[in-house]
Amino acid sequence: MTNAQTRAAELEEGFSLRALADGLGELTAAADDDVLIMGICDDSRYARPGYAMLCLPRSRAHAAEYAEAACRQGATAIIAVGVNVTSELPVLKLKTMQQAGQLLRRLFRTEHARTHFYGITGTDGKTSVAWMLREALTRYQSQPVWSCGTLGWLRAPDDILDIGNTTPSMLTMHAMLSSARLEGVHGVACEISSHGIAQERIAGIDFHTAIWTNMGHDHLQDHGGYQGYLQTKAAFVQATAAHGGNVVANADQPDIREHAPDNTCWYGHGLYRKDVDLAWEQELPGVLRLKSGDEEVVIEDIPLGDFHAENVACVALTLMVSMAVPVTELPALLEHISAPPGRMQEVTAGYGQVYIDYAHTPEALERCLHAARKLTRKRLLVVFGCGGERDREKRPQMGAIASELADLVWITSDNPRGEMPAVIASEIEQGMRQPYVAEIHLQLDRDKAIGEAVAALADGDLLIVAGKGHEAYMDVCGQRLPWSDEAVASRHLHCKHGLEIVA
Repeated sequence: MTNAQTRAAELEEGFSLRALADGLGELTAAADDDVLIMGICDDSRYARPGYAMLCLPRSRAHAAEYAEAACRQGATAIIAVGVNVTSELPVLKLKTMQQAGQLLRRLFRTEHARTHFYGITGTDGKTSVAWMLREALTRYQSQPVWSCGTLGWLRAPDDILDIGNTTPSMLTMHAMLSSARLEGVHGVACEISSHGIAQERIAGIDFHTAIWTNMGHDHLQDHGGYQGYLQTKAAFVQATAAHGGNVVANADQPDIREHAPDNTCWYGHGLYRKDVDLAWEQELPGVLRLKSGDEEVVIEDIPLGDFHAENVACVALTLMVSMAVPVTELPALLEHISAPPGRMQEVTAGYGQVYIDYAHTPEALERCLHAARKLTRKRLLVVFGCGGERDREKRPQMGAIASELADLVWITSDNPRGEMPAVIASEIEQGMRQPYVAEIHLQLDRDKAIGEAVAALADGDLLIVAGKGHEAYMDVCGQRLPWSDEAVASRHLHCKHGLEIVA
């Protein structure tokens, strides 16, 4: 998907501005003569004749400027949401984002769309659950199923379109719903980020099911601390329940237990517990046992790692709750299910020595290293860093986790943005309790750090390169430079074993 496609959408047929405004907002005097809306955009650069320009609350400081630019581009009308805009064009004034969501449902003619939206929120696990849920629902349904989130708008594993954010803009969300209606798509599994909730990008979308995976430390700086972050997640889940949607949540998370609505369906670790709707246990890597009431099944050949076992259990309960899938049918839907790129992904298949993982929070890194420990016969090595201009509290926490759970640790750079990598590394080191349990290395050049770690691998060792996973860039001083942990690790691994490097 091009940037223009995420910032603008053309309609199937025109829509009267007056009919669009009816019962929702106030039209300015300039709208005495009705106009026909043929498309909509939320970026003035993509305005065209017949298009309405959508000015949202976040653009408040520049709304007038954007409206004027859209007018120069030939726009037909302005839709101002919670902002004051004066224009020679007709202006439709809306007070809230919820009204804007209703307007987009009307504009795209999706008021009666039957597509099920599954919203996955939580600190970690969103991408994996969305990916696996799409795959499982595709097996179960005769209709296609999509997902959207960190990896993009995914129509199929080989058809992934970039959407810019984990939770896309409100315009993109509604354009996606419109496309799903037109193409007969059963459902869309959406990652719902805290930013997406707080900025109301999901306004006007009625979620069939809300899924709450876990809570940890991430983006705290944007929500005034952990409690604000927690309340933001809870608000989405509670709103879904309030309009009659299903809620599936992780019973092993105390904060989720406290803030989830009364009608929540729970999954949890421990096969014989009675306080959950679906219990799970992983006896061997890649094998999952599920129990609901008196029924018990085994799911074989799932992705490695206890966290993936939990993700599959989450998907299993979602299928049971949202589609009334019997427990006995779960193995057929979940066996051989895949994991998304960069989530405990083996580098250079066959060696079983190097894995890349997106773990970039304390909770995710801890779970990743615990899972890796079960897979290694000897030493566990890890290369990781922390992003710049993001939650600083997690840096020493991740340092403590790495130094306690691994045998050899390389601290390196990971999207430093505008911060000095050495400063970030020093804050990571502050959490490493002395005397160190692990052997600590500081190598800020990520390529060299991965190379040193691969060179140190002995027979029976295992290396985790954590933090970036699928990401194809390194964010440095406002630039996104090309980068791939998988490619770099593969190159060093091939060189170590004297193999030909395949481009």
